[in-house]
Amino acid sequence: MKAPKEKLYLRNQHLEQNPSNQRQTDLYKKVKNHIMKTGFIINPLLVVEDGDRYKVVYGNNRYLSGLELGLKEFPIQVLKNDEVDTIKNAAKSYKEINLNEF
Repeated sequence: MKAPKEKLYLRNQHLEQNPSNQRQTDLYKKVKNHIMKTGFIINPLLVVEDGDRYKVVYGNNRYLSGLELGLKEFPIQVLKNDEVDTIKNAAKSYKEINLNEF
């Protein structure tokens, strides 16, 4: 599924209004370079419905890079609320893993 850029917004409005810090990260630069080379975004933005718009829950770098490169629409995957909670918990667990223990 695809959504026009006008129907999307970031859950972190501060980041959307002031993306300069995000644009300095290595990950952002890699994502932007990949989109520039291929012309599209492979992995969809993970979003939740918010009225007639979609809130980007995961995919900030893809969204901001795409905007900067002039994309008019983005691939999206609409999540249900319970799926958002599952992803948040998985991400939290992932960050807490101490790789030195292995």
